[in-house]
Amino acid sequence: MNENIPIHPHVIGLTGGIASGKSSIAKRLENLGVFIVDCDALGHRAYLPGTKCFKDVLQAFGDEIKDANGTINRKALGSIVFSNRDALNKLNSIVWPQIAELAKAEIKKLRTEGKDIVVLDAVVLLEANWNKFCQEVWVAIIPPEEVVKRLMDRNGLDPDAAWKRVKVQFSNQERLKVADIVFSTLWEPEFTQKQVMKAWDEVEKVLKSSSL
Repeated sequence: MNENIPIHPHVIGLTGGIASGKSSIAKRLENLGVFIVDCDALGHRAYLPGTKCFKDVLQAFGDEIKDANGTINRKALGSIVFSNRDALNKLNSIVWPQIAELAKAEIKKLRTEGKDIVVLDAVVLLEANWNKFCQEVWVAIIPPEEVVKRLMDRNGLDPDAAWKRVKVQFSNQERLKVADIVFSTLWEPEFTQKQVMKAWDEVEKVLKSSSL
């Protein structure tokens, strides 16, 4: 539990690697009435034409990553950075600070609106050190072999391309070191729902006890 940030709202950092089922967990929490700050959506905002991030990314990677309509083609950009660690680090150094500012603004806005619980949903929550904005961290994990299978089935990637996506991310072991709650979406959806409800009950108990 992070005690070095404002206690209201209670911010839960939700993370997990690509194809871990993190987004389905976020959706289940949203159905419980939790407000989700979606860092992937904020990333899309950061890339919009006219933003500082847009200009800096084009300067770093060239106009060839633009679509015909003048926006950044994130698929083309991904093909560059996921095969080159230095390029990925360069992109992250540009984009992550911009997303962090947008996320902090969203949390501040929700604080003024009186929201009790907010989930900061981010694949790179730990890599970007955004967990410093959160009271606790919830992690979704599945075996890397299952990630590769899902990427091949869902994204049409070949095995080599899928493994590259896995290897540039934090490992399950690295995520588990800082996790307060751990989920796995390896089994039936009903089991995932039970995991979510158990975690939700626990956080509600903590909040109720702190308000006494």
